[in-house]
Amino acid sequence: MKQTSKKHSLLFALPVLAVLVFGSIGTTNVFAEDANNGFIPTTVSSVTTDTLSDVAVESPDRQAEVKFDGKTSGWAIVAGQAFPSSIALDGKAVHQNNGVWKVKSTAEISVGDRENIELDLKGKAVNGKLRLHGTGTLDGGDTFRIILRGHYAPVADSPGTFILDFSTAKVQNMENGLRIPLFQHGPITVEPVVSTVDDLVTDSNVEE
Repeated sequence: MKQTSKKHSLLFALPVLAVLVFGSIGTTNVFAEDANNGFIPTTVSSVTTDTLSDVAVESPDRQAEVKFDGKTSGWAIVAGQAFPSSIALDGKAVHQNNGVWKVKSTAEISVGDRENIELDLKGKAVNGKLRLHGTGTLDGGDTFRIILRGHYAPVADSPGTFILDFSTAKVQNMENGLRIPLFQHGPITVEPVVSTVDDLVTDSNVEE
């Protein structure tokens, strides 16, 4: 029983630890000369940039745009039990003002033996933070809603590869109110979208 209690305590402590870590990064200058930076790689720069803009190709004819695809994996908590789950993403992000990227994506969610449940997601990305939401329909006809909030960051020395972690992720059945928490993280590939003549003709549809 003691070992089980320790495991449960660790599972509950991890989200709290993540909040503390991200909170301290956002409010503390970890590159200060008097800071204890013994664990920070020597190649890390104190200069922060818009990581999606670093991937995008600038064009005078249209807003910067990137496409992405990848899959997060983890666990879904149903009736107090953990089941393997994943979220496959395939979408685009268009640069708006003030560093905000408008995101649209298709998604396929799997929970246990319930595989490839499709839905559309939309939201925004800004300064390493991502928020997405969407609705879908289950095989039985029930509608569900998903909310995803998390962080993304480029992998060091691996151009175009990002790591995505959803610190808040949950699915809610809109018919019976059942809520399923999700624990998800994984790599995402990001590529620039290079404009073509056809893209310029249909660009207004993408922006809607």
